[in-house]
Amino acid sequence: MKVDFLKIRDGFKNIHNLEIDFDDKELLTVLIGRNGSGKSNIIEALVRIFRALDLGEELAPFSYKLIYSLGANNEKRIEIDASPNYGSTPHQQHKIKVAIKQEGNTYSKPETVALSKVKRDKNGASEYLPQHLFAYYSGPSDRLEDLFKPHRTKFYNQLLKNKVKIEDEVRPLFYAKPFHSQFVLLAFFLNQQHGVGREFLSEQLGIKDFHSVHFVFRRPEWGKNNKKDIFWGARGVVREFLDRLLPYSYGPIKSTREEATSLTGKGVDNEFVHLFLPDIYGLKKVAKGLKPKDFFKMLESTLLSELIDSVNIKVKLHNDEIVSFSELSEGEQQLLTVLGLLEFTVEDDSLFLLDEPDTHLNPAWAAKYHTFLKRFIPNQKFCHILMVTHHPLAIAELDKKQIQVIRNNTDGLSIAEVPAESPIGMGVNGILTSDMFGMATTLDRHTSCVIEKRRTLLEKEALTEHETKELRKLNGSLERLGYGYTHPDEDYRQFLIARKRAMDAMDSKGIDDTQYRLKIIENILKTKGLV
Repeated sequence: MKVDFLKIRDGFKNIHNLEIDFDDKELLTVLIGRNGSGKSNIIEALVRIFRALDLGEELAPFSYKLIYSLGANNEKRIEIDASPNYGSTPHQQHKIKVAIKQEGNTYSKPETVALSKVKRDKNGASEYLPQHLFAYYSGPSDRLEDLFKPHRTKFYNQLLKNKVKIEDEVRPLFYAKPFHSQFVLLAFFLNQQHGVGREFLSEQLGIKDFHSVHFVFRRPEWGKNNKKDIFWGARGVVREFLDRLLPYSYGPIKSTREEATSLTGKGVDNEFVHLFLPDIYGLKKVAKGLKPKDFFKMLESTLLSELIDSVNIKVKLHNDEIVSFSELSEGEQQLLTVLGLLEFTVEDDSLFLLDEPDTHLNPAWAAKYHTFLKRFIPNQKFCHILMVTHHPLAIAELDKKQIQVIRNNTDGLSIAEVPAESPIGMGVNGILTSDMFGMATTLDRHTSCVIEKRRTLLEKEALTEHETKELRKLNGSLERLGYGYTHPDEDYRQFLIARKRAMDAMDSKGIDDTQYRLKIIENILKTKGLV
């Protein structure tokens, strides 16, 4: 699944007449821009569009045009032109055309398709929609999460009626939450071949092995009248997971305590069941015969059924220290959530919408983010990732065609542009001062003021005695700070500083030999590794 073109004409928040021409040959497209430019609104707009198409019963959320393709080689091209102005019914408001790729990589003449043909059937299938749309936001976002409630409610009702099979795919619209990172961690440990997930745990997080897990289950609203069953009448996939877990766990221990139901901490008494899984062997017995992907789905279904109160995982590090999952940093948990989402849910024709997934990452991980994503998606032709970021290092490895800079012009219209140059090779300073982020300088305010004062003095044709002393003072201050010369390329800046010192040393010794000076400069370049 690749998004090719999006135009939001009007009527959606602060976006007005925005056109984005995506590169549909790339796995990743990154949206950058200042706060308030509309980046997150683009993510929300796409969720609203596909939700309306998926349900097939909603009016057009706003006026837009969307072009995307399905299939590993873009075999099917779908164009949707929708607007509330086209009529009063969902069918009238959505004009949908489909073209099929033929020999010679040309498309057939587009044919009109009714909205009723696009919506998913009772088995969740549609030949005109991506199989899955996943969204993730680094912070709490009720606004975005609420858009996924119809699909989540439908899945929830199927769980209660025992109509969900573990072999079935995850629901087509899926919103990832922080809790999923714990399920990802457990599922990673089940990979017998120490695949990409286990390698990531070892190489990046320093986690050597699983230690134990403590599950706390709560009585859900639907089980309040079941007093005989230890799990309050759970059925289907959820019951299968609980029945797998019980024989290999310490417990069960039942308890009754107050459960907070408000911000003030006030609540009502509820029943809880504790199960403790003591080692990796128990975990593997629980998941015997299941793929890690299916085990992840079991855990996610149990969460959705409102049975899980908490999951407390402990792991063993390479130094044999045992730590709780909660002790991992926000960045580590955040990265696990997104990468696990790719590992266990990615299918053909999937669209991933990631809103600031790198918020808590350190610079080293931010710079590798693109590499991490590619590592977890083996076939990149099937998927498209749209990502919003404010982190300059997150785009350091990208070509300019993978970047869209979002801004508002003087007329208040929204604009999306490919940057003038690719960030590859620019370095952080170069990226920040380019048209991608538009900073005038990366220096602190004090140093910038000193440089500006010196520049003002240097532009004068003649200086007074006082100004000469002031210039000498400014030069000395900048030299001590290492900013006698400034340049976005740090290697070149260091070369200029070293060259200045060498030239000053030769001047103090009275050396005035051009060839000798060039030889000195060549030696500096070699020392700095620049030649």
